[in-house]
Amino acid sequence: MSDLHTAEIPAGARKPGLMDIPIRVQVVLGTRKLPMAALFDLSRGSVIEFDRKVGEPVDLLANERLIARGEIQLTEDGRLAISITEIVSSPA
Repeated sequence: MSDLHTAEIPAGARKPGLMDIPIRVQVVLGTRKLPMAALFDLSRGSVIEFDRKVGEPVDLLANERLIARGEIQLTEDGRLAISITEIVSSPA
């Protein structure tokens, strides 16, 4: 599994220093709305069902914006990763 590199970005799009700005990246496995009371009732062993099933694509967010979808992978050293299956185009 390879890391992302700036070599994948067209040379004209790169700006000096721009590639060093930190971006928060998150993977969303699923979502669910719960009433506040349900949150307060959570305890060890509680189970919350989400809107996705095992094997469905997960969302990749950059600074809270959806940028891609992918499949969950496990690296050789036991870390979670995702394999990008779809790049989400920005809204017009």
